[in-house]
Amino acid sequence: MRIHPVVSYTAGRLGLMVGVAVLLFAVGFRSWALVILSLAISMPASWFLLRNQRDQLATRIIEYQERRRAERAAMDDELDRVLEAEQAGETTQAEILQDSGRGEV
Repeated sequence: MRIHPVVSYTAGRLGLMVGVAVLLFAVGFRSWALVILSLAISMPASWFLLRNQRDQLATRIIEYQERRRAERAAMDDELDRVLEAEQAGETTQAEILQDSGRGEV
């Protein structure tokens, strides 16, 4: 089973931050300095260490956007076809949708 890229990348970022925090705690940092330094160190480190996860996430987002764009274009085409048929007085929208297999309006 594949882990979703969002989960993988987020877990990696959190894990890296916790790992840095543990190391800083062992060195002697406490309170807000620990939190701030953990964030400051883990952010640029994740840029290099989590490159694969980030690329997988970006690919997944691009695929989703392309799929949604294609679905939207198909819906727009179908709507245009229905409106043109209605304007031409050929039939009603419900009949056109039933003919195309869409069922109800």
